[in-house]
Amino acid sequence: MRRLIALLVASLLALVVSTGVAAAHAKLESMTPADGSSMAAPPTQVVLTFNEPVGSNGTQVAVRSPSGKDVATGDVQVIDNKVTQPVGAMVEAGKYLVDARVVSADGHPVTVSGSFTVTHAGHPATEPAGSSPATKDDSNTVTIVAMCLVMLVVVALAVVIVRRRPAS
Repeated sequence: MRRLIALLVASLLALVVSTGVAAAHAKLESMTPADGSSMAAPPTQVVLTFNEPVGSNGTQVAVRSPSGKDVATGDVQVIDNKVTQPVGAMVEAGKYLVDARVVSADGHPVTVSGSFTVTHAGHPATEPAGSSPATKDDSNTVTIVAMCLVMLVVVALAVVIVRRRPAS
């Protein structure tokens, strides 16, 4: 009986420790172009990097020109902790504002904002260094399902152990 209790306590402890990371809200680590940066040629996309994976459902990114027009084009792409928003032609010189809403691993919405400045209007868009196309991925769901399956196996094993023991 002591083994069973120890196994259940260890399983519960493992479950609680493993969900600690998922209980925190995602935080923005970096933005490309960098927040507050200035550049001559406009980018073709805005990339937001978070400290943990974020979900693709409900993710929205707006990139507003100095006149207030949203220049974001196409679908936002999420892969692990990177959110990529393609942008169209940025023909206005000035400050572009980036506002984003993502859903962190714990299911809570997180909003972030930043800005960058384009100094010369009319330049063709340029691809940021080190960028690559992103694909949609929701690894959070896989992790949660795997944890539930592990707990189910542990509970089933505990039931089998209790039933096999002869009554004293």
